[in-house]
Amino acid sequence: MRLRTIRWLPARPWLGAQRVHIRPSRAGLAFAALLLALWIAAVNYRLGLGYALTYFAAACAIADMLFASRNLAGLALAATPGQAVFAGGQATFTLRLINRSARPRHAIQLAVIDSTAAPSLADIDAHGETAIHIVVAARQRGWLDAPPLRLSGSFPLGLFVAWCHWQPEARVLVYPQPEQNAPPLPLPAGTEQPAKQTPQQPHSSGGALELAGVRAYQTGDPLHRLAWRQIARHDGEHLFSKQFQPAADAQAGAARGSIVFDLATLHALAPEARLSRLAAWVLQAERTGLPYGLRLGALTLAPALGPSQRDACLRALALHDVPHDWPPAQATP
Repeated sequence: MRLRTIRWLPARPWLGAQRVHIRPSRAGLAFAALLLALWIAAVNYRLGLGYALTYFAAACAIADMLFASRNLAGLALAATPGQAVFAGGQATFTLRLINRSARPRHAIQLAVIDSTAAPSLADIDAHGETAIHIVVAARQRGWLDAPPLRLSGSFPLGLFVAWCHWQPEARVLVYPQPEQNAPPLPLPAGTEQPAKQTPQQPHSSGGALELAGVRAYQTGDPLHRLAWRQIARHDGEHLFSKQFQPAADAQAGAARGSIVFDLATLHALAPEARLSRLAAWVLQAERTGLPYGLRLGALTLAPALGPSQRDACLRALALHDVPHDWPPAQATP
């Protein structure tokens, strides 16, 4: 199950004073009881020094409350998503606490809400920043939102705890978990597995061209061949290019030693099991150097090789039938 996002948490990248809450700690409650005992003793015995000690200690507590709040207020917050991961792995979010004031911040704790993990502790220099890495379990494919966080601190005396909640605007893409011990690649009859393919050269024939599919955008692709429909379907986070081939070569993919993985051919498996097998085949084809493509319903990725092709296929598998509920998250500078 994906981590639940608490929608009421503010996502503004700056901690104003109105967002910082404060309460007495256990040590603060014990100190308040001590102040009450000192005041009662001073009243009963009419001790001038007792009054002075009580009022001085109370003034120190009030000053501690002020400094505890100022230690947290005014921080700037930013979140950066990590690299895409496979389901069942660990997703990493990088959180930046930015101090734009001339005073340092000390002993700030950052913890994931509703988590038993130990909180991270950070000190921030004046006009400096600190990066904290949060690791979250990626349980299923799709988008994984950054978890809601709690920032707190009790500096300097520990009598009061200042705290606030923060919902980072960041997310990580989770690929389907590759199937363990997946079957061999479904090579077409008569196809031999090549040792390593070289980049495809542009066609020089003057025959009619037809659309063979789309593939991950590569440097040098003409802009007029961008596949805008597929780009919009993926929120513009990945670019695709249309790939054309001569009409006479439309059925020659197998002879050239390429393969297109089709989701429809795995109808006997459960929906998630089909995506897991396709993910395993994509990784296997990339390792062996066999040009591969992918067909997911109306989306077709033409055969190619390379990290861009691998990422495009895995991304298409991760977002298959996943609703796009909000636009791509960006780190706040």
